[in-house]
Amino acid sequence: MKSTGQSSLITPLLLTGMTATLSVMLLLYIHVTSKNTVQKYVPWVDASMEIKFETALAHLWFEEILSGDTNESISTVNNHLDMAKWYAIAILDGGSNQQGHYLPLKDKALRLQVNQLLYKVQSFHKATQVRFNLAASAGSPLDQEFDNLFNEVMQGATELETALKRHIANENSSQSTLLVMLFIAICSMTLISGYSIWRFADNRVRYLKQLSSANQQISEQNEKLRQLAHTDQLTGLPNRKMLETITSQALSRVGRNNTFIALTFIDLDFFKPINDQYGHNIGDKVLINFTTAINMQLREGDTLSRLAGDEFILLIEADSESELKNALDKIMKRVQYRLEQPIISSPTEIHIRCSAGTAIAPKDAIEFETLLHCADQAMYDSKKNGRGQHCYYQAAPNCQTELLLTPTESALEASNE
Repeated sequence: MKSTGQSSLITPLLLTGMTATLSVMLLLYIHVTSKNTVQKYVPWVDASMEIKFETALAHLWFEEILSGDTNESISTVNNHLDMAKWYAIAILDGGSNQQGHYLPLKDKALRLQVNQLLYKVQSFHKATQVRFNLAASAGSPLDQEFDNLFNEVMQGATELETALKRHIANENSSQSTLLVMLFIAICSMTLISGYSIWRFADNRVRYLKQLSSANQQISEQNEKLRQLAHTDQLTGLPNRKMLETITSQALSRVGRNNTFIALTFIDLDFFKPINDQYGHNIGDKVLINFTTAINMQLREGDTLSRLAGDEFILLIEADSESELKNALDKIMKRVQYRLEQPIISSPTEIHIRCSAGTAIAPKDAIEFETLLHCADQAMYDSKKNGRGQHCYYQAAPNCQTELLLTPTESALEASNE
């Protein structure tokens, strides 16, 4: 009886021991494979993103150089493209830098994809040098080939990033199957198996927290990118894309509530001579100070946006046309008073003035592009009438507000005309 009891006890103990051993082995395997997956693939994903980032920077600086920016040289573009090629080679052959350590990629299909991307980067680099040496103009066949090569590099880097992430997902899927097997085995274990389940559950919670934190960071970054896509980088004002959205919303209220909106096209007079004489840094400062000067005169709910260069759009809304014009005229008078003072006082005084034209919805137009065109036409009527004025759109221009020139500006206008 004693022998039989010991025998019956040994069997569950052996089964428990085997289950516990199997569970521990599976847990160790999952831990090692997960760690290897992160060590191998995540740096490769980062490298594919760096290739896209470095190529985009090279393209950006190259366009700045072609547009006349003397603060950068072709060597900067070459450095960024060399870094893009370095990351592609690091994925293939391995390497290390401040961002991390890259193991050589073994998968044949992925290596072929990386080699194709490297060839595209090299082709884009050669096209960059050729276009720089020949100084091809925008819209030329060489310029179109250059842009096509850039798009191919960006698309290739994105496809590589997607392929690497898909490979990680496939490996994680197989690991998830092993996790199910581990859960079933641990459910039949004794205290040792129960302890292993607790450890596994604890690790799983921490992994989910890390994933939740990563998702939150990605959401915040996407929100920042969305804001950058709708904001002028120099002045912080809404750009044309955002202006079109805001105006479309205002126009829909015009139709529903019988309200009125005024879209005022504001253009700085003789801004180019300021850039030519004092440099783009001073020109940028003029634009920033001008933005501040106008914003200080606006009411809550009024919108100022930068269309392009020295062109700004002011959008205001009111319940009646008379109220709208009264509010706009007050704003333009306050702007006039502010522009009587220098827009920049140091190291030299710089005075500016502006020409403005206003179109009113629904009287002049009920669509954004048409309203913008009418305001632009009114602004040109202001310039024809001597500049420094504000005109409402109509067949015979009627200038409502005059922004006077300082003696310095009068001399500057005479020299330009």
